[in-house]
Amino acid sequence: MKKSKNKLSKDIQIHYIKTSSYRTYHVDGAYGGLTPNGNIYCEFFVERNVTPQSITYGIDKTGRLGKLKKKTGKQGLVREIECGISINIGTAFALKNWLEDKIKDYAKKAKLFKEEQK
Repeated sequence: MKKSKNKLSKDIQIHYIKTSSYRTYHVDGAYGGLTPNGNIYCEFFVERNVTPQSITYGIDKTGRLGKLKKKTGKQGLVREIECGISINIGTAFALKNWLEDKIKDYAKKAKLFKEEQK
């Protein structure tokens, strides 16, 4: 019987498959902290102005909307939390490195764009 040497493959193909619940989110910021089991929990939010509960306008002589008379509802800003993620420290470092690479790519492209505009 001949002995065969088992060699590990040097390549692997990874397939990205989007689930039926896949969504793209716009993110204006994040809030979170450490979990009791040592993960990092992060909630992503979209920031916007408050939508009033109601608005009252006057009606002008032509029957069209006139001046704003009254606006009721909350004051300030709203941060709508879109989703939350819980990641371990290893994944957090990998995400940090990935983001740093994308920021460097952005800076290079922005510099090229500025040079083209001259």
